[in-house]
Amino acid sequence: VVAAATSIGSSSSSMRRRTKSAAYAALHVLLGSRLNLLLPCGPAALLAARLGIGDEISFLLALAALCPLAERIGYATEQAALHTSSQAGALLNATFGNATELIVSLCAIREGLLRVVQLSLLGSVLSNLLLVLGC
Repeated sequence: VVAAATSIGSSSSSMRRRTKSAAYAALHVLLGSRLNLLLPCGPAALLAARLGIGDEISFLLALAALCPLAERIGYATEQAALHTSSQAGALLNATFGNATELIVSLCAIREGLLRVVQLSLLGSVLSNLLLVLGC
C-alpha cells in the first residue's frame, strides 16, 4: 500500500514538474526577448489605420510589430533545428528565415504592388550576397 501511494505521489510530482517546465517554456517564448515589448504595436497599427490617423504612423507601427514576430520565427526554427538532422535544420532555417518577407510580398501582390515585390526580392538577393557570402 505504501509503495502504491509513493508511486502515485511521484507520478503527480513529475506531472507538476512537467507542467511547470511547460509553463516556463511558454513564458520564455513569449517574454524571452525585449523585442516583444513591440508586440502591442500590431493592434495599434490596425487601430491607427481604422481611425485614419495617417498612413505613415500605421506603417511605422506595423514595421515595429514585425520585428518581434520575425525574431520569434527565427527562435522557433532554431529550436526545431536542434531536434532534427543538420540537413533538415538547414532546410527549416532557409524556409522559415524568409517567412516575413514572403508574407509582405503576398500582401503587396494582393494589392497589385508588383514593383515593390520585385525590388524587395532584388534587395533580398543583394543583401544575401553582401552579408551572407561576404562579397
